[in-house]
Amino acid sequence: DPQKERLGRIIRGGKYLNDLIREYLDLARLEGGSFTPAFRPNVDFLAHVVGPAEEVVEELFKARARTRVNKFEAKSVRIEADPGLLRIVLVNLLGNAAKYGKDSGRVVLTVRRDAGNLVVSVWNEGVGFRAADQSLLFRKFSRLPTPELKQVRGTGVGLYTSWRIVQLHNGRISARSRYGEWAEFTVEIPLEQPR
Repeated sequence: DPQKERLGRIIRGGKYLNDLIREYLDLARLEGGSFTPAFRPNVDFLAHVVGPAEEVVEELFKARARTRVNKFEAKSVRIEADPGLLRIVLVNLLGNAAKYGKDSGRVVLTVRRDAGNLVVSVWNEGVGFRAADQSLLFRKFSRLPTPELKQVRGTGVGLYTSWRIVQLHNGRISARSRYGEWAEFTVEIPLEQPR
């Protein structure tokens, strides 16, 4: 039905613009210094960060026919953090896994503790990235030159914003890939913020 198809295009376009606005607002807040974390003790990471982030990206996963697999070491992981800021990070990582992953491919979200840190990784089947391009990943307005990735709309601010938020939490974010097969992004944040 051509009408249904046209409506679908309008909805997808609106969703893209909404995502674009959200990313630029996040970046503007970050650059304007209003991204100071409001740390809260004892945040349930799965309930207050993972759950809401998965809701945001659910439609994108359905549209791209991605299969999401969750691997959580416990039913609850408590952390001292700003849950709103960490949701932005997880929405960016899960959204990228859905957008840049292989059609009908798997996305695996892992949440675990390791030596006083929360470790969160998002792995996806897909084109990944070349080792030579890794240094571009967390730069502002940077997009990888890979032809397959250039076909997908993006702003080049999501990973930069995520990197800054993780820094504000005294953590680190890293990425690895086997080009043409998979990519994985990992965030490590202290369970308790240093005093």
